Amino acid sequence: MRKRELDRYRKLLEQRRAEVVDKAARIAGEGRDTVIQGGEDYVDDAVTNYTREFLLSLSSLEQKRLGMIDDALGRIEDGTYGECEMCGEKIGPARLNAVPWTEYCIRCQEKIEQEGSLEGGAVAPGPRR
Repeated sequence: MRKRELDRYRKLLEQRRAEVVDKAARIAGEGRDTVIQGGEDYVDDAVTNYTREFLLSLSSLEQKRLGMIDDALGRIEDGTYGECEMCGEKIGPARLNAVPWTEYCIRCQEKIEQEGSLEGGAVAPGPRR
């Protein structure tokens, strides 16, 4: 991949990273600010607890995305960005533009998702050989 393309993806990933950090901080703050009231209304307590758990789980998802973005930035640095971690083929530009932190080409991603749904869970493929 050309330096100009890598610079564009680096800039895009850094922008997405900043957005995720801001969103995760906001969500985590909202989760902490949700105070559980004691005993007056069980329905309100249940809604408050659900809201807090929901906000904290969103924060967890944002943290996972942040890790994926950081991994992609690392791949740019080590020269493997844009290569599928599973098969070694180049990841198409349309996929990189849509999901710049992706590790897999569309074919391998579909295979992972299909195997995961057949097994009832996520599949974590090993590194390519």
